[in-house]
Amino acid sequence: MTSARLADVIEGASCLLVDFDGPICSVFSEFSPAAVAQELRTRLAVPGMPETNEPFDVLSYVAEHHPSAAERAENELARLESVAVRGAEPTPAADSVLRRFGETSTPLVVVSNNSARCVHEYLARHELAQYVSAVSSRTASDPRLLKPHPHLLHKAAELAGRDVSHCVMIGDSATDIEAAQAVGAATVGYANKPGKRELFARLGADVIIDDMAALLSIHAARTD
Repeated sequence: MTSARLADVIEGASCLLVDFDGPICSVFSEFSPAAVAQELRTRLAVPGMPETNEPFDVLSYVAEHHPSAAERAENELARLESVAVRGAEPTPAADSVLRRFGETSTPLVVVSNNSARCVHEYLARHELAQYVSAVSSRTASDPRLLKPHPHLLHKAAELAGRDVSHCVMIGDSATDIEAAQAVGAATVGYANKPGKRELFARLGADVIIDDMAALLSIHAARTD
């Protein structure tokens, strides 16, 4: 049933929107989020900084409470993500998914809360850039525009020249599902950790997969 439903969702999409950290690679597999957050807090040294292991929480705090330092926070986080992505572990089958779908007429756009800089660096390092139609990722210091806000999905659809409601979002987090649902796009939840299948089911994801390789069988069926 999952395979049939996945085929229906993918074949009905005019554009594939794919999250970066998770579905494509593990950005912080060698440089952990906690270590990134700690270095970011140390470098910014703004008053009242909360103890957190999430870099985006640091960015959000600075943007809200110390807006004059927001651009510096964004630049520092982008730099740290670029360091982290050099050791990013590719998600099994993700490279093949990008290559397979990149050879079709259906645009594939990477949609990520991570910096555009680190996404482009990863794609170039792994020789995948040619298979990706566009990247819609963090470029500014306003975290309010990151998923679950639909801004990046609207931008992705615009870059691909598609109606966002005719796209499908493939992601491994609640924010991916919520952002897609906000614009009427179909959703594929990639349950790469315990508890995510149940989470995506509660959120009403259209289909849930445990392995990115599931997308390869759909593509093969389309091209046979």
